[in-house]
Amino acid sequence: MLWAGLRVISSIVAAFASTLRPLTEPEQRVPAWPPAPPFSLWLERVLVAPWARWDALWYERIVRFGYRPDDGTAQFHPLYPWLAVPLARLGIPPLLALLTVSTLATLGLLVLFYRMAEREAGPSQAAVSTLLFATFPAACVLFAPYPEGLFLLWAALSLKWAREGRPWAAGLAGGLAALTRQQGLFLVFPLAWELWDAGRRGRAEYRPVHGLSLLLVPLGYGLWTAYRLLVLRDASPDFSSVHRLIYSLLVSPSASQVVPVQGFLWPWEALRRAILHLARTGDMDTVYDLVLAGFFLALLALAWRRLRGSDRWYVAAMTLAAFSYHTGSLHPYMGLPRHLLLAFPVFLPLGRVVRRRWQRLALVTIAAGGWTLMTGLYVLHTWVP
Repeated sequence: MLWAGLRVISSIVAAFASTLRPLTEPEQRVPAWPPAPPFSLWLERVLVAPWARWDALWYERIVRFGYRPDDGTAQFHPLYPWLAVPLARLGIPPLLALLTVSTLATLGLLVLFYRMAEREAGPSQAAVSTLLFATFPAACVLFAPYPEGLFLLWAALSLKWAREGRPWAAGLAGGLAALTRQQGLFLVFPLAWELWDAGRRGRAEYRPVHGLSLLLVPLGYGLWTAYRLLVLRDASPDFSSVHRLIYSLLVSPSASQVVPVQGFLWPWEALRRAILHLARTGDMDTVYDLVLAGFFLALLALAWRRLRGSDRWYVAAMTLAAFSYHTGSLHPYMGLPRHLLLAFPVFLPLGRVVRRRWQRLALVTIAAGGWTLMTGLYVLHTWVP
């Protein structure tokens, strides 16, 4: 099974990489090999500790202590860590609880993705599409303590239910996606397109009242904003302009503790700054980000003509937002490949587009090699996903 194989391989790669650069206390104190008692501590060192990197540490803090308005935690949307809290209260270590949630969500995601691809292209093509999606280099975060697996599960359910003429279920899933990551708001575009298309075609299940289902998507984001405003006292509305009002409500004032400089530029301006930064510094993190982004754009070019109309809206919004997100002069495109992964419909038609066996083998080999490399770089703390 693809999911189980990738889970095992990612754990092996992470354990090996952690021996090269042990960062946490368990990694430094307990050798990865040979196994030694107490075995529970050794298993934690091998299977859990190597993933304690970057944003995983913020989510672990939220599971342990909850949200606070002044420590940067309010930068992160709540559904992912909140699902891990019950497991932590049962005595499971917080990082393992997060890994459990992301791993199970990824299982559901891959099953759902395969069924969506199979419906469009048939079983053999669906298998190729699923393999390319699961081994896209940035997809290594699906097996890390990150929220991408959970977000993509909600997003895929939202698009699937919208296609099946179930707008209220689609809107609910979209709202849950917005509670998981900010990008869930972009689901409004494909859901609106599906409703418009249903009305245009005169489908029997379409009703004008279904347009209200679109409100469920921003409602998810609104609930989180209200929690920050009323419970955490974190939001500080700035009424000096519409732009500042939106930004002050949607982004936590403490976000600078996580990423000191962040904002949205025109995508060509953000790209220009990243290229100039690379030419000036030779920053390897930017090299990884731009190479993976180029790989994604090549796949997008292959898939674009085969995408549904609603998928095009979603993919375009996600891609433009990812290329517009600027994170300062140190790593100007931090998280770019991970944000592009959220445009997952790009991978749905690839099984039909890439037909020749040698082409499929070449693509999967390149993708899987990159997936393995990026997993190791994540654990080595030399790439910010």
